[in-house]
Amino acid sequence: MKFRLISALSVFSVLGLCQQAKAYNLEACAKDPMTSAPQVINLLQPIDQKMMDCIPNLDSIASQWQSKANSIRSSINKVNIGNQGNTGIEKLEYNVAGGIISLVARVQAKHTWSVRIDEVKEKVPVDKYRWVDVPYPDVRMERKCRLGVCVKVPVPFTNYRKEKVPYVEMEMRIITPARTVSQTASATCKYDYTLNLSTGEQKPIFNCGQGSLGNYKLDASAITSILNGEMPTLGKLVTSLSITPPLFKDANRDTYNDERNKIIANHSSSFVYFSSQSFVEWASTENHAPSILLTAITGSGYSAELVRQIQQRLTTELGFLGVWASQTAVNLGVEQIVSMLTKGEVMNIGRFRVSVKAINVPYVYQKCVVNRGDCTPEVKSPRLGFAIIATPSN
Repeated sequence: MKFRLISALSVFSVLGLCQQAKAYNLEACAKDPMTSAPQVINLLQPIDQKMMDCIPNLDSIASQWQSKANSIRSSINKVNIGNQGNTGIEKLEYNVAGGIISLVARVQAKHTWSVRIDEVKEKVPVDKYRWVDVPYPDVRMERKCRLGVCVKVPVPFTNYRKEKVPYVEMEMRIITPARTVSQTASATCKYDYTLNLSTGEQKPIFNCGQGSLGNYKLDASAITSILNGEMPTLGKLVTSLSITPPLFKDANRDTYNDERNKIIANHSSSFVYFSSQSFVEWASTENHAPSILLTAITGSGYSAELVRQIQQRLTTELGFLGVWASQTAVNLGVEQIVSMLTKGEVMNIGRFRVSVKAINVPYVYQKCVVNRGDCTPEVKSPRLGFAIIATPSN
């Protein structure tokens, strides 16, 4: 028992999973009933202090993985797929005997909407009745006189009586009344992650169920990166989503024209060059980390590598600047554009004050119910664009 505790403590220290170990009273722990505690510890629940004292580094492991669980929960809670979609961590356990961390996270896509079904009318046979005159032989007494003598004699004649006669007529009738019904499309993915603390081996598995949404996949690396200390952005978590449901359709859209027209309208008294669509597509999350792009877009800073790549890319962009340069007589080089973009500088060139502004030109991902107005929330994947603004000097 002592050897097991000491060897486990040594392994944890070598792996750097904890700080310097504190002293343990191994004999006291051996006598304590806590030693018969379950070998699997639920790290999502508060842990008894006696168990903390008797299992080497349990306090460090629990603190570390509870923190990671909070990071995962915070990130995946932003992924709302449908108006009732939800996410969560179902299990976070530590197998003491095997030195295994097990985590199970769930991502559920669920969308519920109302559909009004119109009434159904059809021509159906309807039994009806009408009154008709039906002839029948009858006798009536008539007075007849002869030689002054009058008598009543029976005289046959055809009489008529009213009878109710059935007949069938085709009429439009409501077969099914109008009604409103609720429809739901859903499916669930589970992320199973295990880590062997002794060997460092990781096994991330993402299993997606077959639901009415059809097949869809989520990139397990998004959550795995959180476990490795990284924080993927919402774009990375969701743009990896690929849904091909029978009830939904893609409503994705490119905001390039909208953002370009907005910038030009906001600077109507200036000459504006808006970066080409090919530049914006290059400066997207497919080619660059979302965190790097968002830092640049918000003006928080540019990494040296991103600046280097922008400089290379601008050599192609200069070819599109010809018409704008002919209007303003402002001929900019790559170094000037990069300096104004990254440092916020304003230059006086000729009769213009020239500046370069970073613009977010997101690509919007969205799913909508076919033939309905119900849509999932928009997910905006950032892309970096820029606008060169030349304002005439007064």
